[in-house]
Amino acid sequence: MAALIILGIVIGLPVALLAIGANPLPDEVPTLEQLRVFLTSPDDGTLALGFITLVGWAAWASLAASLAMEGIARVRRTSPPHLPGLALPQSAARGLIGAALLLFVTAPVGMPTAHGSVGTAATASAAVSTPSIAAPVPSGQLAPSATPQAQVVPPEAKPSTIEHTVKRGDTLWSLAEAHLGDGARYGEIVELNPKTLGDDPGFLTPGTALTIPTPHTKAAGADDTRVVELGDTLSEIAKDELGDPDRYPEIYAASKDTAQPGDRRLVDPDLILPGWTLTIPGAATPATSPTAPTSKAPAESVAPPPASTAPHSVPSGETPGAETTNPPAASTPSIPSGQSVPAPASTGAVEETSSVAPWMLTGLVGGGGVLAGSMALLLLRRRRAQFRARRPGRTIATPKPVLIPVEKTVTAIGSTTAPTVEHLDAALRRLALSHTSAGQAMPEVAAVQMTQTGLTLHLSGPSTLDAPWQGTEDHLHWTLSAQADPATVEPPVEEQPAPYPMLCTIGASDAGDVWMLNLEDMDLVITGDADYGRDFARYIAAEIACNPWSHGVKVDLIGVATEVAAMNPERMRVHTGDDPATDLVADAVAMIDRSQDAGTDVSSARAAQLGADPWPARMLMVDTAADTTPALEQLLDLVRTHGGHTGTSVVVRGEDLASDGIEVQISTSGRIVMPTSGLNLIAVGLTADEAQGCAALLAQSEDLEDVDIPSVDADEESWKAWTDEAGALRDEYTLPRSSHDDEDEWADPNGEAAQGAASPTSILTDPDEEYVEHGATTIADLNALAPRVTPQVRDAVLNADPTLDDDLERWHSDACDLPRLTFLGPVTARTRGAALAKRKPYFTELLAYLVTRRHGATPDEVADTFNISQTKARDYVNTVRDWLGTNPRTGDKHLPDARKAPLAQTRGTSVYQVLDALVDADLFRRLRARGEARGAEGIDDLCAALRLVQGRPFESLRKGGWYWLSEGDRLDQHMVCAVVDVAHLVTTHSLRKGDLKRARLAAETAALAAPDEEIPRLDLAAVAAAEGHPNEAGRILRDEILNRTDDDGPPAELSERTQQIIAGRDWQKHSQQAS
Repeated sequence: MAALIILGIVIGLPVALLAIGANPLPDEVPTLEQLRVFLTSPDDGTLALGFITLVGWAAWASLAASLAMEGIARVRRTSPPHLPGLALPQSAARGLIGAALLLFVTAPVGMPTAHGSVGTAATASAAVSTPSIAAPVPSGQLAPSATPQAQVVPPEAKPSTIEHTVKRGDTLWSLAEAHLGDGARYGEIVELNPKTLGDDPGFLTPGTALTIPTPHTKAAGADDTRVVELGDTLSEIAKDELGDPDRYPEIYAASKDTAQPGDRRLVDPDLILPGWTLTIPGAATPATSPTAPTSKAPAESVAPPPASTAPHSVPSGETPGAETTNPPAASTPSIPSGQSVPAPASTGAVEETSSVAPWMLTGLVGGGGVLAGSMALLLLRRRRAQFRARRPGRTIATPKPVLIPVEKTVTAIGSTTAPTVEHLDAALRRLALSHTSAGQAMPEVAAVQMTQTGLTLHLSGPSTLDAPWQGTEDHLHWTLSAQADPATVEPPVEEQPAPYPMLCTIGASDAGDVWMLNLEDMDLVITGDADYGRDFARYIAAEIACNPWSHGVKVDLIGVATEVAAMNPERMRVHTGDDPATDLVADAVAMIDRSQDAGTDVSSARAAQLGADPWPARMLMVDTAADTTPALEQLLDLVRTHGGHTGTSVVVRGEDLASDGIEVQISTSGRIVMPTSGLNLIAVGLTADEAQGCAALLAQSEDLEDVDIPSVDADEESWKAWTDEAGALRDEYTLPRSSHDDEDEWADPNGEAAQGAASPTSILTDPDEEYVEHGATTIADLNALAPRVTPQVRDAVLNADPTLDDDLERWHSDACDLPRLTFLGPVTARTRGAALAKRKPYFTELLAYLVTRRHGATPDEVADTFNISQTKARDYVNTVRDWLGTNPRTGDKHLPDARKAPLAQTRGTSVYQVLDALVDADLFRRLRARGEARGAEGIDDLCAALRLVQGRPFESLRKGGWYWLSEGDRLDQHMVCAVVDVAHLVTTHSLRKGDLKRARLAAETAALAAPDEEIPRLDLAAVAAAEGHPNEAGRILRDEILNRTDDDGPPAELSERTQQIIAGRDWQKHSQQAS
């Protein structure tokens, strides 16, 4: 019918007009006299015929032109241009062309119906190695039972469907292509909607509700297969299909030869991916006694390798996959507890659960790993500023407990993806540097695809990139291998502006590739499911707020993504009553003028740093619920008609606002489809709660107010009863340096008073003024770090730790017979038990977790923390037990039977507890406590503590792990403070005594352990001045204090402490001389 109507319009209408004499071309050109007579004479029907001729041919021309533009756009897979005044004919043409396409589709023999077998492209979390984003985790299995169980025949699967509301431009072909992966399968939709579509399915009315089959619909009689869903494991499938989880080896054996997407095969029972098809043995299959399969450890990243050649359209490298009813990565992706973890040799492969940990923010996994990496980098920069502003004896503020899950997620995911973010940023800045150095324009990057093997730039116009970039013949796709020499890709380019500041992740493919879109000079329209659409918009705004290459971007938010604003107020602005579009129009016009005067596009001008002013980018993100203003319409027109010259992006969420921008359709299952490019991805997204949590965490990290170092309750006979978490004596057991009113009374841990306490002393015995004059310290520092201590407290502290000297000697001995765990530098473990052949970083982390549990850890707590099963938790703890070996002091294991551990008696349950292991962080705090208690004699204890420091505390941690440090006591942060404070005491004491060698060693140790802190820099300046090198002191002051910046902005204000220290010295004069 649609095809006949098109023929009637294109051919029939002209024939009809000519038949009634409505010829648009006159036989001859009329003279002026003939026109005068025609207009002044009575009408004999000629005028009416002329009017009909004019209107008829005009209508034919508009309809024919609309049909031609729509047809050309369908062939090219683009959207037709929007012509003012032709909305009605263009809408009609869109429906006619879409319906007519069905005429030319031949249904294949045996075409599946709504109940038939369909494709199995399913959702999966993104898996990309360097430059990797996140790796899906192998499904964990339980040990098989030796006793066969009764088999259960799985019930026949019923077809699964989703509801779709027709919107403007939808056709049966496009819906089948988007949801089923093949437009030729439109017949399945027709079959499910006979009453809705009637006898003429070619025309779809917007607002109509259609039932659409999902890719997981099974064919009739296909009850011997099952498509893997997100979070499935072989044992769970065996339980569902065969009635016994221990029968998973039967499914494994039956599925080894089943072809999987990407020409893969099931070779490891611990590794099944969403979308794979498993063969389920029939009920008649006799049960056999299963045996555990020999499984190898899963690879650290799991994703099928990308195609060997890049796609040949931009960016149509992704074939539209089948829709799935599984929630997308932004809602329920699979998430590792870290990277692939090691297993003891006795238990085979290591399991990490494929389910999302209860505390995980799912919007930061999968494709959202880019945001997690950017947040990790931003959080790191802000924490540096917090440590810089910290005063001696204090620590940085930690997030509220409600934000712990957010920080754990950023640590777990961001620690793995942050290097990818840095790699991409550096590679693109390097590309900008090479092109501008050669006087070339920047490539017109439309999209970036990150895979296991590298990253690919998809261009909207041909360009030539230098090695190590490798391009296709059409010069539209350029790939940088992950194996490329970093020296040729990432030289220092700190001053090179990022050329593409609006590059944002939009989703991840089923194969794990992460796709990013360059939103600059783009009018992006987010349509489809409203909730997922808002999540998608929030995610885009969040990346702009955090991505390191988005420095200088300003985002104006109207009615959408407002929860993100607090993540970076310098980049985000929320508007409630005003209209920012007017300002954006003015900026866009100014940018157009500047770029045209420069004779190049904005990206090239930005990269080359042309002119005296920067080339910033702006984005307007608006919800269609907001009123459309003339300024917004004008801005949309500028963006569409001046591509590459506005430096502006408009993101519209919803379908009410008339716009012919690039459309991204988000389905009710969270997939994103871009009709113009053919991309069909798992959409990224942040829920409102996730966005608020991320914003609160980042906002807290900007708080420069330091806090007291906490103390914890401990056994009164332990040294920990006397100290805070950094090893300093608690305030209740010390006396102020300047007061003598309370010398005669002090309190011990039992609350008992001791009368007649005589001669309290401090580790710094000279007058305060002497230390202030010679060192880089203040009266407040001395009161915080060197209070007075009574002899009674001294004796009690020494009696609480009688084995300190023996333990310290063991630590430094090559023949040490106790396990040793290093935290004050790269984390390592040295043991005397069974050696670990592999996966030592994972078991080192597990050991560290157990050692730092003040009350031990139950099997449930280990399993929950590491996101593994209790079976694996027991296996891994047993491996650590064998690794630690036998305790020479007791003859039992260092990690005894959980039922017999000392803390098990206290807690009344089985507890894992490590006994008699030496930890350098504990030795450091024990030495500090004893040193402060001993007064002037204790300086040697502080020097001994500093000799334990080998680098930054908790350095070289396993990527994707150690997120549990964010819970409770922040030992990693407390030890940084401890090292700096002890070093400051030693430096201050040594400068007063004239021991410059010891002073420098202490200050350099602190600078090694805490390169972000300002306290060691000022100490080093004081040492340099004391050594007779005033210019070096001036250089340190100028470069490492006054002009230091921890972000992309100018140097921050100096703290009151720093201003007070440098005010009384001439370092600033020498800093000017040194420059």
